[in-house]
Amino acid sequence: MQITALKAIAQLVFVKNTSVPKTPCPTKARTLFCFLLIGLPHISAAAENGHNLQTSEQISSPAAYIGPAACQDCHPDKYQGFIQTAHHITSRLADAQSIAGHFTGDAAFMWTRNDKLWFEMSARDDEFYQTANIWGEDNKLHEHSERMEIVTGSGKIGQTYLYWKNDRLYQLPISYWAASGKWINSPGYPDGQAVFDRPVGPRCMECHATYFAAEDYERNVYGQGEFMLGISCERCHGPGAQHATFQASAPADAGAPHITHPGDLSRQRSIEICAQCHSGAGIKHGRPFTYRPGLPLAEYIEPEPHETQNSIGVHSNNQVARLSLSACFQQSDDLTCASCHNPHAPERGDRALFSSRCLDCHTVEACGMEPELGHAIVDNCIDCHMPGRQDKKTGVQSARGMDFPIMPEHLIGIYPDATQHFMAQRAADK
Repeated sequence: MQITALKAIAQLVFVKNTSVPKTPCPTKARTLFCFLLIGLPHISAAAENGHNLQTSEQISSPAAYIGPAACQDCHPDKYQGFIQTAHHITSRLADAQSIAGHFTGDAAFMWTRNDKLWFEMSARDDEFYQTANIWGEDNKLHEHSERMEIVTGSGKIGQTYLYWKNDRLYQLPISYWAASGKWINSPGYPDGQAVFDRPVGPRCMECHATYFAAEDYERNVYGQGEFMLGISCERCHGPGAQHATFQASAPADAGAPHITHPGDLSRQRSIEICAQCHSGAGIKHGRPFTYRPGLPLAEYIEPEPHETQNSIGVHSNNQVARLSLSACFQQSDDLTCASCHNPHAPERGDRALFSSRCLDCHTVEACGMEPELGHAIVDNCIDCHMPGRQDKKTGVQSARGMDFPIMPEHLIGIYPDATQHFMAQRAADK
């Protein structure tokens, strides 16, 4: 593909919309939900001239990024698999296809324990809104309405929604909860209050987007229109403009320079690619979005000690720390996150597939349940050794009480209660 063609695609896909303001999310707000939009910035003259794009300053430039769509010509299989993954769909622009909740009838409302406050979700001319209806002390109905602009979350657990106010990004008070199929208070929001001012900060966006133009971690202020939502190819491989430029000029070169190959990295550096999001907020150094895969993560986002991360129990952002306690990890020299997870394929929920990866190292006969279950054990190592647990740090509140998402335990081990539950379910299914 010629550079001019790459530019044309980039100009069509990269989000450059000054009418949509940008903003941040608070590091204290632990949200489960992510955002994804395929964006493709134009390739700059610096990229065309082959300048090194691995420095922090250049990585912060949107011109360094080209988006996943630019990868599909050379990597069609990986691209077609990737666009079906949770990383890909974990954030999108808000529209009728991306929003999971309902906008008609009783399902469009969320009632609170405060009989003077209720929320309504509405669709107006292909735009979608959350409205707080407040019965005031003056005996009049007051409304506060904001448009859903970014959908975050793949939808397995739920979705939450963001809106722009000038150059700031805020989280909306109502989310979608997949377990009930209904609207619910956003994570950490108190029931019975209308809160529209929770900022979405750069550290949150680093774990839910490929790129945002942001000067520092302390403010929810972003550059006008410069963002690429979603955890795309370039969050694991690094900005791709220079690589694409080189390959366009030398398509026969199979060396694939100017791009990071996680499989070629040391175990520590490979794991750090995942740890940038799955090891908590960490201690922040420098400017947002300047970490590049393959570089020492601690120089950009220094994770908290594993014992601190593990103190919160099961959660989405401490899975590297949980894994580090596992005998599987400690007794291996090369086990990484990618040993079990293929980021290019939609594998979520496929217990037999994940179990097959356990059996790359273990044997069926080594399991204590083998005498009872026999060879059928190959279909599901997960429910016993990585059972689902409630994430107590990410509760959502409703008029009926608290709900907690179920997250897989990444401390691989032996859990008698999980085994008993598994066996009881197995017996009930017969």
